[in-house]
Amino acid sequence: MPIQPLNPNDPSLPSAGALADADYRALADFRFQIRRFLHFSEEAARSAGMEPQQHQFLLTVRALTGSRGPTVGEIAGHLLIRHHSAVGLADRLVEHGLVKRVRGDGDRRQVRIRLTTQGESTLTRLSSTHRAVLLNTGPLLVESLGALLRQSREKPDWQRHKEDDVPKVKNRHL
Repeated sequence: MPIQPLNPNDPSLPSAGALADADYRALADFRFQIRRFLHFSEEAARSAGMEPQQHQFLLTVRALTGSRGPTVGEIAGHLLIRHHSAVGLADRLVEHGLVKRVRGDGDRRQVRIRLTTQGESTLTRLSSTHRAVLLNTGPLLVESLGALLRQSREKPDWQRHKEDDVPKVKNRHL
């Protein structure tokens, strides 16, 4: 079953309730850390002569390889793109000699994607660089996510201040 992207309009998603300024700061910092890594990743792919989605395609093929290699449909599901978009990416990567299509043994209609030696080499270089950057910047991303989650568990600023202003009275009878 393909992975479905989250729908922000899905009524079953939990509500975080009212947001305080600190919530916005934590969310903005987390998104900044994600975007910072993605910017690096996109530039690394381009410097290797490919588009970022092509790099993601190679990484997905390697991650989903198993014994036979993933189908284009499995790759599309993993990348959260339409099947025909994955076919186009596969076409371009075949042209560049980075992947190859392999027909299924039992069902010749089924086509699987595998990395070529050149594709494996390109992906290894990119992945090694990505891991080195993550070893350096990953703690900031984790810290930022931790701050966001901690902030989400705390009471909103307006609720904290409201309770602080009300004097505590124990068992007061009129």
